[in-house]
Amino acid sequence: MKAILAVSQSGGIGFEGGMPWPHDKDDLARFKKLTLNQTVLMGRGTWEADGMPKPLPNRQNIVVSSKDILLPDDVIRLDNINYKTLVEDLKVQWVIGGAGLFNSLLDMIDEIHLSHLHKDYECDKFIDLDRIKDEFECVFDEMHPTHTYKIWKRDK
Repeated sequence: MKAILAVSQSGGIGFEGGMPWPHDKDDLARFKKLTLNQTVLMGRGTWEADGMPKPLPNRQNIVVSSKDILLPDDVIRLDNINYKTLVEDLKVQWVIGGAGLFNSLLDMIDEIHLSHLHKDYECDKFIDLDRIKDEFECVFDEMHPTHTYKIWKRDK
């Protein structure tokens, strides 16, 4: 399974239920290209975030939530108590957020696509960048005007 996220310099990925930085068209185009026609897994907060298309088009959307939320018929909801056992059965290809879901699944993730923003932003949701550096190897590094795109693969 892979993950795709944008992070601030301090590892922040969210603030008050949304992204704390402006949308970047190049980063969003990459996200779309990589996840199109794939299965994406997200937490309820990511699903409910302002500006998030619901559902993400041309993808199988799976939402992890302890609440019984109203979802379109073609979106799967997994209860946050037993979702880990179902992730492999559902052939989840991408974890797209939030921080809690990403952190809880990190042991199952083999590849991480991170857009490291060049600026720091106020965040209240974080991932552990040090753990990624300890457990993964950076195999791709590409500079962009607003961010550095990196691909990290799990050390075997």
